[in-house]
Formats: sequence, C-alpha cells, structure tokens
Amino acid sequence: MDRKKQRGQRRRINTLFHMIDELTPFQKQENMYEHFHVPGSPWIEAPKTSSKIKTLFIKKWLEKTSEFIENKPQKLYFCKVVAVVDCQHLWSSQIIIFYSEDYYKTFWDRKRQYQRWDCIDSKEISLVKSRNIEISLFEKGYIETIIDEGLIIRSVLWFYGEL
Repeated sequence: MDRKKQRGQRRRINTLFHMIDELTPFQKQENMYEHFHVPGSPWIEAPKTSSKIKTLFIKKWLEKTSEFIENKPQKLYFCKVVAVVDCQHLWSSQIIIFYSEDYYKTFWDRKRQYQRWDCIDSKEISLVKSRNIEISLFEKGYIETIIDEGLIIRSVLWFYGEL
C-alpha cells in the first residue's frame, strides 16, 4: 500500500484551495483567540504527495494569512494574525488570530518540562527561501520538542505574520 501512487493531487489541491478561500476570520472576537486548521483530509502530508503540491499549499496558506492581516478590523483593541506551518505535518498547520495581548505574550513562552521551543536562526535557514516562495511576512522558526511518557517528538514549526 505504501508504494501506491497517489492520484488526483492537482484536483485535491484545487479543492483544498477552494476550502481555504472560504475561511471567514474575525467571527469570535469575544474569545482570546480564533484559529483555523487546514480544511479537508490529511492527504497533503502523505509521503507520496509531491513537493510541488506541498509548496503550492504553503504559498496559499501564507497568502491567506496576508489577506487576513490586510482585512483586519480597525476597531479592535488588540489583534495579531500569525500562520503556523508544521513542516513534518502540514495538515497540522494553523492560522491563529490573537485578540488578547496577554494570551499572545504567553503563547510564545514554551520552555516547559514537557514542551520546549528552541529558536532557529532565520537568516541561515528559511522554509520560504528553500521553497522559493516570495512573501512580505515576518518569519520565525522553532524546533519543538515534546516529551510524552519518555517518548521524545521533535518537529520544526515556522511562524509567519505579525510576530
């Protein structure tokens, strides 16, 4: 089953783009934050999904983040829009809209016993540069380490937007 070719990637990415275009921000302004997960099934992170398709997805996800930033309501006291791209698990990527300044500040504090984020120097390594994606958003990368019952899980998270 693992060697089977994944068919219909172009059709699936077009359907995914349509679902991303339908995301509607700024609906839960009374909460501390609002977040959007990648709509649809996790086929985007399958090993057989081509690198070109994955790059197209990342580009579209960041374009949608830019659109959210441009269309931000002016009346909000505090509002920051940030995209998270999880390299190993693209389907886990999110767009987060922060409405609480306190929550925004504590969100970045990830130096706990079971979860740790270590900053990556974006001048040396960059997800968008490695995939030739042109953006005007700020970029910040972290290596996430999660320790769960002795199991150590590492992944790379890239954040874009109002950092």
